[in-house]
Amino acid sequence: MLKSVFFESLKQNLVNLQKNNTDSLTLEQTIDEKLFSLLVANVKDYAIYMIDPNGYILSWNQGAANIKGYQENEVIGRHISIFYTGKDNEKNIPGQNMNKALKNGSYECEGWRLRKDGSLFWASAVFTTVYDEKGHLAGFAKITRDITDRKKKEDSNEAINAELERRVKENTKKIINGELRFRKLIENSYEGITLFDRELNVVYRSMSAEDITGWSNTLREKFEISDLVHPDDQMLVKKLLEEVFSSPAVPILSTYRIKHKKGHYIWVECYFTNLLDDKNIAAIVCNFRDITAKKNADEEKKRADQEREKITADLVRRNKDLEQFTYIISHNLRAPVANIKGLSDLLNCFDHADPECTDTLTALSTSVKNLDKVIMDLNHILQTGKQGNEKNELVFLPDLVDEITSELQPMIQCNNATIDFNFKEIDTLYTLKGFVYSVFQNLITNSIKYRNPDLDPIISIVSSLRDERTVIRFRDNGKGIDMQKNGGQLFGLYKRFDHTVEGKGMGLYMVKMQVESLGGNIEVESEPGRGTEFVIELPTGTLPD
Repeated sequence: MLKSVFFESLKQNLVNLQKNNTDSLTLEQTIDEKLFSLLVANVKDYAIYMIDPNGYILSWNQGAANIKGYQENEVIGRHISIFYTGKDNEKNIPGQNMNKALKNGSYECEGWRLRKDGSLFWASAVFTTVYDEKGHLAGFAKITRDITDRKKKEDSNEAINAELERRVKENTKKIINGELRFRKLIENSYEGITLFDRELNVVYRSMSAEDITGWSNTLREKFEISDLVHPDDQMLVKKLLEEVFSSPAVPILSTYRIKHKKGHYIWVECYFTNLLDDKNIAAIVCNFRDITAKKNADEEKKRADQEREKITADLVRRNKDLEQFTYIISHNLRAPVANIKGLSDLLNCFDHADPECTDTLTALSTSVKNLDKVIMDLNHILQTGKQGNEKNELVFLPDLVDEITSELQPMIQCNNATIDFNFKEIDTLYTLKGFVYSVFQNLITNSIKYRNPDLDPIISIVSSLRDERTVIRFRDNGKGIDMQKNGGQLFGLYKRFDHTVEGKGMGLYMVKMQVESLGGNIEVESEPGRGTEFVIELPTGTLPD
């Protein structure tokens, strides 16, 4: 029964081999066992034999003798390892082949095998497991054929292919080396180079492009051009690209801002050239360089020029103010002086006991006081330009307001005025106390003088911090100011808009000069009948170490 199973297995192996070899024998599944036994024994081109489960040879045919050089009596009972090279035996290739056949039912393999005379041949072998009628492993049916000629042809083809591959690699290397030289020239260029296809997808970026923008090729692929352009430059770039597509082979220059990988924007100067129709390039070429430093320098120069123009304009304005001031002072001084002179002349004519003489002396005293007031105002203005003669000191704002309200107490009581202040957020300044005192005093006095006739004056003073600078707000419920009509000249010298109130029109001019001399600025918000708010921003100042 085992012999029958063996022949069935051999028949199946020969049929399988027939599919891959047109020179193999044609077998029919219906051949009887005796005829098949005779056929196997006389097959000359295939080594067909059986081995036990441990790899020892149990049978031998004429084909096996022809291929391997051993006669039947020389190999029966010997292990199949005699057909394997030393290296294969060290790796236990025979055992591995049988294990693979045992696992899968059959196993095909190729490799160098040894003949009796020690020569090598390239063998194609099939191992097939054979079981007895009880299902126990009986051994393996093994069929081997010599395919050395085919192997030589394959090796020859491989050698030819290898030579062709070597030549291709050599030629490719030459091309690559030429391209590398060209690429190295590009990569060492100061400018970035980017190539776009017709859909404006990036097809190439130089290393210098990555150095300039910070974007690696992988990250850059996620964005379209418009994604990285500054919002204010979007329309400019849109028109630029329209011009690029409509003007083949014409370099077009543009300057705009793009987003750096770190998040800030940089200025780039770009030349776009549409070479889509050039077969050698077939792309839109963009050469660009970072001009942020130059742009910043230009902007800084522009700001410096504007600042110089502003200073020049301010000097011109101040000169005009001084000219006007000189004229007004001259005019205002001449009138009191003329009165004093005239009154003095009259005194020589009057009896001092006469009531008219008393009135004359009173008028003389008033003229002298007016003259003194004009001279004091002049002194204040002149002192504003000499702040370098004074030293900064720590000013405690609540104490400053108390000091001013104490001085203005008669005026406050007469007008039933209320002064509220809140300096909780910041209550100290390191600055020129005299200037701050004058500013506070003038604004409080103005708020009381220009009161709403129907309301008791209420003045609110509040401090806060903004960008490390002190902001002080003076809010009142007074008459208010028509800003459209009078806002432009509100801080002008001797500009008065309400002649029902006594004054010379110097208070707000003094306030603005002193605030600006302290490095600050002043703004005003007001509406007729709804009060006025002055907002002063001053440096907080830093105490010396």
